[in-house]
Amino acid sequence: MSGALRRAFLAAVPPDPVLEAVDALVSAGTRRGFRWTQRHQWHVTIQYFGRVDDPDGLIGALAGPLVAVPAAAVQLRGAGAFPSERRASVYWLGVADPEPLAEVHRAVMSAAGDYVRPRDRTGYVPHLTLARLPSAKKLDADIAALRDISFGPPWTVEEITLFESETRREGAIYREIARLPLG
Repeated sequence: MSGALRRAFLAAVPPDPVLEAVDALVSAGTRRGFRWTQRHQWHVTIQYFGRVDDPDGLIGALAGPLVAVPAAAVQLRGAGAFPSERRASVYWLGVADPEPLAEVHRAVMSAAGDYVRPRDRTGYVPHLTLARLPSAKKLDADIAALRDISFGPPWTVEEITLFESETRREGAIYREIARLPLG
């Protein structure tokens, strides 16, 4: 591959039955001031990289180590917000058991940590972004209402995808760069 990636990230893309469950939730969303994400944007984030000048180097650094990581059992469950429930700017769905994806994340950071900028080294919270909020809102009630609810069937993440994101006025467009299988 030639050329740098401007906004690269790794993600697990849920299968259609899970996306349909998320779609039902988002379609029912009536909160004003939310910029709801769209189906083509739904993924469970593994790691954000930002600019990657050597995509082939990143892919090469990840490919071998990720094959040694077991496929991850995942189910979307509950909700949360960044930076907090009381001053949310991002509203998201979580996963029932974060540990399998946390193991994938640890392998990514170990194998390709040099590609991660210091400001993107944050505590890992596997999530699927539902909405962005142009101004901070209190979402305690919204999050509490979804706390014990699962969205779609469980699935097994057998590969993660490296994407490049292009920010547009109507929302981000993601271009698939590579798929990296898990063990």
